[in-house]
Amino acid sequence: MRRHILGILAMAFLLGAAALWQWSPAGHEVLAGMAWRVGVVLAASWLAAPDLDRLPGWLLLVLLGAVLLVLFRPKLLLLLIPALIILALVRPRLRR
Repeated sequence: MRRHILGILAMAFLLGAAALWQWSPAGHEVLAGMAWRVGVVLAASWLAAPDLDRLPGWLLLVLLGAVLLVLFRPKLLLLLIPALIILALVRPRLRR
């Protein structure tokens, strides 16, 4: 059910962005741009939903931490990419 909602929201945002771009008066470019970006991210989430259900929980926490780290220190991205590749290859084994 969650995947259907993502698809409907993505379509709504993309159609809303197209409508704003086509028929809105000047000054709504920011709103149309926001709608495009949100629509594209939701559409990508809709496409990736089945694969995201199979991701381990620790990987989502690591990715969230990596995103926050890059937001505050963008230069660390050069060190973070190889670290994430090594982490994906090693795949730590957690006890269940």
